[in-house]
Amino acid sequence: MRCVSPIVPPSILALLCSLAMSALAQSDLAQQCAAFGQGQYRQLDPSVDRVTAMDFPPPALERFNGQAGSQPVAAALTLRGRLTYRNRSPLETQFVCLLDRSERPLFFYALPALVTRAAPTPPVGRGAPVPQLQHPTTQQPSQLTMALTPQATPRADAPARPANATRLRGLVRDVGGRLLFTPCDGAPLALEDRTQGQELLKSLRELTAAQEGRPMFVEIYGVRETGTNAGIGVVDLRRAAVETAGCRERFDQREWIATGNEPSWRLEVTSRDMVMSVLGGLSTQRVPHGGPQKSGNGLEYASSDGTDLLVTIDERRCIDNQSGSLFAYVVEVRSEGRTYPGCAAHNPAMPAP
Repeated sequence: MRCVSPIVPPSILALLCSLAMSALAQSDLAQQCAAFGQGQYRQLDPSVDRVTAMDFPPPALERFNGQAGSQPVAAALTLRGRLTYRNRSPLETQFVCLLDRSERPLFFYALPALVTRAAPTPPVGRGAPVPQLQHPTTQQPSQLTMALTPQATPRADAPARPANATRLRGLVRDVGGRLLFTPCDGAPLALEDRTQGQELLKSLRELTAAQEGRPMFVEIYGVRETGTNAGIGVVDLRRAAVETAGCRERFDQREWIATGNEPSWRLEVTSRDMVMSVLGGLSTQRVPHGGPQKSGNGLEYASSDGTDLLVTIDERRCIDNQSGSLFAYVVEVRSEGRTYPGCAAHNPAMPAP
């Protein structure tokens, strides 16, 4: 690339050339990252055809010294791209590519932009107490967290969520009065709490007893910032907990996991059946269902074999009044003449019902 002009002053021309060459270099990095990500996605899902980097908006490169597992990370490239499948519609979303010191791709994952949710989940009163997850498991790859969540019922006074907000899962810490966010399988980023009433910061202080550096697991919607204020601006807090499996949590084929207390109970919902277990109960109850049905502002799952089991899930704040953990969904299970209230978590790797 040659920069020659008899009209433009040399100083301005040098600046323009520098910017053009920088944009070209980042475009080349985006192509390398897309090729790397394509190979990773094809290993996870044979139906993936291509991962393509888009030229607009231009990729944004952020340099830092971080760690992803045992591997040093020197930069993060944020790019817009398209994921094309062989047997279904393509997905256009935002990708993050973590690079080593030689600018070789290390990790590649998607941050889907959800444009259908008009506002954050409307908060309500405290829900039923919810115990921590009992079965922490191995880490789920962040590449699989490419799903939409059910649409919220907006409050009249709730601010609209930006269309470019993306869903993220990871750990939040207060380090020297500054918030840091470490995505699952990602490098630390600065975090700014823009939630209504600074809900995230309040939850962090309450759940960690204001202990500096103690991590809190969160699911959030945030806006990626670049430049001098590079980091994440959080606009909606979806889940917050300290005593939880966090990034190690696995849903596998389960669409919903719900829990409650008094007595302690647990519900798992897949695309075909529901499994309900109650502490002290005679046996675990597994029944088929006919799929989710709209029920007011929520969803309803009913047994399809005549068994007395009905599950209603509503997108409203649900807070464990024992641990203080925050969930985005309230659940009510009716079985054999009894009602079991609790809170529910939706599988982040599955599409909205």
